[in-house]
Amino acid sequence: MSEDYPEGSQIDWNEFDSELFEEAEEQGRPLFFYFHGQWCTWCIDFQNESLENPMVVEQLNEEYVPILVDLDRRADLFTRYGGRGLPFVVITTPEDDVISRFTGHIRADSLYRILEERQRVVSVTGREETPDEEPIDSIDGFLDMLDQVYVADDDRLSGSGLFGTLSKRPQPWTYHFLLTQEEWQERMPGMLDQVADDLFDPVDGGFFFFFDFDQRDPDRALETSKRLDQNAAFLWMFARAWETTGKERYRDIAEDIARWMREQMWDPDQRRFGNSQYADNEYYRLDPEEREATDPPRVDRTTFAHTSGQAIAALAAGARIFEDEDWLELANTALRGVDAYLGLPAGFLHAVDADGRQEMEGYLPAQIWPEIARQELHKAARALDRDPADTAAANLDPQGRLDRLEAFFDEDLNAHAERLDDELDPWTEVPTQAALAWWLHYLPAEDVAASHVDPEAVRTQLQIRPGADPDDVALGFFALQRGLPGEE
Repeated sequence: MSEDYPEGSQIDWNEFDSELFEEAEEQGRPLFFYFHGQWCTWCIDFQNESLENPMVVEQLNEEYVPILVDLDRRADLFTRYGGRGLPFVVITTPEDDVISRFTGHIRADSLYRILEERQRVVSVTGREETPDEEPIDSIDGFLDMLDQVYVADDDRLSGSGLFGTLSKRPQPWTYHFLLTQEEWQERMPGMLDQVADDLFDPVDGGFFFFFDFDQRDPDRALETSKRLDQNAAFLWMFARAWETTGKERYRDIAEDIARWMREQMWDPDQRRFGNSQYADNEYYRLDPEEREATDPPRVDRTTFAHTSGQAIAALAAGARIFEDEDWLELANTALRGVDAYLGLPAGFLHAVDADGRQEMEGYLPAQIWPEIARQELHKAARALDRDPADTAAANLDPQGRLDRLEAFFDEDLNAHAERLDDELDPWTEVPTQAALAWWLHYLPAEDVAASHVDPEAVRTQLQIRPGADPDDVALGFFALQRGLPGEE
């Protein structure tokens, strides 16, 4: 099978379209959503060993409406259906009621049995919310939760508490938040060193996607894909760690992440970042000298407004902390690229692919992160005695840019909806609301007051439910601690 699934697939895949629900109703079939990422090792295994099994193929083609969804391109659908990791499967009725949803690589015989019997299977995080469980909606409750899952012997947030066990993905935004908490100061050096030992690539730079310390097979323990957004969070966090501790290892790590961004993810001709670097276990097992003689893993050259915004903001913050003119220039050039490729009068598109095709209007994270990047670039330019007027942060216009969000505000939700799409019922996502709170914390209170945005309405969205990762809400609680505009 080709590296780019689904080339050669025997399944009659459809691209998502809301009309598929009507087709499914006419045919009396459930819908089978498969969310994948080209960079995801476990997805490749699941595809080759389970999805393409002849019995599974027959069931999907004859009894289901199979829908293939790229996680990055349709992150809105992924989060709408409760996705936490990949591979992710959701089976729904034609009325869009969920029959089953599960994460991970399951065997072909188990998948066939689920399809044949239309079994109800719900397993996304290993722990599902029950009706009597209340979300955590305060900083104190959040800190209590993190204290429960902290394992001192492992220097990780890897334990189980009343709120559940965290996923195996790292939590860089949460670590960033904890750097500012006095009661965590003695714990943080060990935690930072451990996450670097687990995931940092000292040869090419950058952080791998996750390390599963419970996995007995060492070849499967490390997911060797590298994502721009996660590396942005780590860059920002380690820059702040150096600023607060002075430990040179943290500066070295931040600089190596920036090197990886420039050497692997940055397209100097088109002046924009790619989104992810594919997993390649064989490449990363090579000695450093052998790597130098070997082509590195492929990069998905699609540019996404929100992940690029995170990278630009992190580079700008690092430029300010390290007083690095080169980082500032890269951040400035990249933000100009986002404005040029993805900017619209009403906001930003979600993505532009390697061939320049633009994709999807009306995605809320795409409106927020470029503006966080603009704020950080403005701060960095001033700190380095550069005139912000000569950068992509020349016109911050907080009120005008907030007003772009007015179309997203849904009165029934009393919040900004994740998508502008008449064919999908409006919904909210905590990570996006947390990013909105983070953007608000930069802004003058008078500009926020003159806009349609009510900080208290944003505040009510900042809560984390059982089974969720702390990184979903960490930036929001960080913003609350710094103070939202208009708060006493």
